[in-house]
Amino acid sequence: MKTSMYYFLLKKVIPFVRFTFWYSDINGQQYNKLYSILEPGDIVVTVDKKKLTSLLVPGEFTHAAMCVSKNGVWELSEMTNADYTKSCFYDICKTNDRVVILGVKDATEEEKVAAIRKCRGLEWAKYDRFFILGIEALYCSELCLVSWNNEKIKADLSDFANLGQPYVSPTDLYEADGLYIKADSKNL
Repeated sequence: MKTSMYYFLLKKVIPFVRFTFWYSDINGQQYNKLYSILEPGDIVVTVDKKKLTSLLVPGEFTHAAMCVSKNGVWELSEMTNADYTKSCFYDICKTNDRVVILGVKDATEEEKVAAIRKCRGLEWAKYDRFFILGIEALYCSELCLVSWNNEKIKADLSDFANLGQPYVSPTDLYEADGLYIKADSKNL
């Protein structure tokens, strides 16, 4: 994981390998329903089974992002091969087979505002190619965890990916005690 070849593959190759030219299984009605439910502070977990990452990331989901607004421009913050990324919800939906919106249980409005502020404040972050918990560098599900604090989310940080260190995957967020499913494109 510390070689320049690994870093090159992680940033420039793996995110772009697809097994088909077709994109998302999500249609317009599903997108509109999901978007109507999405609120700032929500966490979004996704999977695109047509991408190489679906084989490399352990668990049911391969990516996570956090909703920071619904302004049509910078709606989601996520960690990608391009580091901290500002995107809109449509970008997530058009490239994934399944999108799940997770709400934080018993979150007050003040806690939501603080989590969004913290998430936006991490705009300087680089992608964590070593998957080490901390804020020096972040990976997608870690961005959500750090923004909300694990005390609120209560995700399992066991070594699920066999990295030899604590790790939180998008699937760990999906299964976390402090989160609940608000909407799932699979059930729309």
